[in-house]
Amino acid sequence: MKVQVLAAIWLAAFSPVVGSLSDYARADDGLVVYSGRKESAIKPVVDTFQKRSGIPVKLKIGKTSGLANELIQEKTRPRGDVFISTEAGVMEILAKNGVLDKYVPPTAKDLEPGLRNHLGQWTGISSRARVLIYNKKLVSDREVPRSVLQLTHPKWKGKIVIASTRERTTLSWVSSLVATKGVAFTRDYIASLYANGLKIVPDNTDVWQGVGRGEFAVGLTNSPNYFLARKADYPVGVVYPDQEEGGLGTMLNLNTIALVKDSPNPEAAKRFIDFTLSPEGQRLLIENAFEIPLKPDIIDSAPLTGFRRTPVTEEQLAELAEPTLKLLAEIGPEW
Repeated sequence: MKVQVLAAIWLAAFSPVVGSLSDYARADDGLVVYSGRKESAIKPVVDTFQKRSGIPVKLKIGKTSGLANELIQEKTRPRGDVFISTEAGVMEILAKNGVLDKYVPPTAKDLEPGLRNHLGQWTGISSRARVLIYNKKLVSDREVPRSVLQLTHPKWKGKIVIASTRERTTLSWVSSLVATKGVAFTRDYIASLYANGLKIVPDNTDVWQGVGRGEFAVGLTNSPNYFLARKADYPVGVVYPDQEEGGLGTMLNLNTIALVKDSPNPEAAKRFIDFTLSPEGQRLLIENAFEIPLKPDIIDSAPLTGFRRTPVTEEQLAELAEPTLKLLAEIGPEW
């Protein structure tokens, strides 16, 4: 996949980031972290790292796709040192385009296969499951859908909400359907959702808040959003879908971290990556962002073995990103 094509795709999904490029240009200003994870999720890690290390950190927040596009544009003169993404498919694309450097943190060497790049160009730091959340005042526990495939039923017409592909995890979810069920099945399924009045909103925050307020009965979103909705005292429940034998399984999105190639501050970047994967960094991610640990020995309340995962690799998701975007664009412009 050529860089020009990738740039066009990501520019279409671009959203503004916090801070201008000139704010992050000098190596002597300290470490620069580009993060597709929201500030509320990653800032506690950054703040604690600064206290522990004495290294100043500038945090640049944006959508994963938009930041990835910037990294491509800055390839010959990198401004960032570390990139944190909301899924690993985009890391695979960046790695193939020479944007990422090789670095395997000591604490990542015992991660299961698939939780880090085999060449050491990115590492998983935590994960989120692709779940269904529902408003308990609108949907009883007995009638809540247990499979994403049930959402095309007329009883859910106009009651389902999902974020657009500006949220990279939405693109990964649809790409996982293509990988496991094929293009024709996925096109028909997404078209049926669309015909059933699926509401497409800009952000996953719009999803959990809309379901929580009762504007929608069911939302397709990421597992931390269930906990955010509960924290906000919304009457929501959650389903890890498609758990029956032979079913699709529940999609797992890795949050990942990587060292930018030719980073202005590589040693400080490695220290930050090490800290993020340390027990202290992991606890901050899990406790503040409600994420699933990749190493259950750190916090064993939500091990990855607790649900059946969709059988898809990060390499497949990267390869399918462009054709999946085209497929969705053919169905509706809101994607």
